[in-house]
Amino acid sequence: MSNLGIILVSHGEFAKAALGSAEMIVGPQEEVTALALTVDKSLDAFEEEIAAAYDTLAETCKEIIVLCDIYGGTPFNAVSRCILKGKKIIGYTGLSLPVLIDLLLCRDLSGEEAKKRIEATHAIALSPINVSLNSDEDDIDDL
Repeated sequence: MSNLGIILVSHGEFAKAALGSAEMIVGPQEEVTALALTVDKSLDAFEEEIAAAYDTLAETCKEIIVLCDIYGGTPFNAVSRCILKGKKIIGYTGLSLPVLIDLLLCRDLSGEEAKKRIEATHAIALSPINVSLNSDEDDIDDL
């Protein structure tokens, strides 16, 4: 049985695209599901989709982490409703590629350890890009 199953949820195809990008970097992943809220899906239908993904992963994973795109949106509300109905989800908002890649690389952690890791990665993931060229450098390709 695996430690961590992962469900990604988002408005539109963002979660699916994030998973595709992460797999390009770290390779194909098992026990990860990406779900898209599309304009034709209701909150109830999306909640059912998340619950079904949870139930499938719970068969082979000790704990399930759900990363959703934004706080207060429909994906967040659907995840919240699943939690209120008894799904033992470790849930976070702020789905980003750095957090996802880090999580995929540490799937052997416990849920508590993964929570600390997610929070630490999220804290450093947003960084300003501070670069400048020296006055005697003409070619940006040397960076």
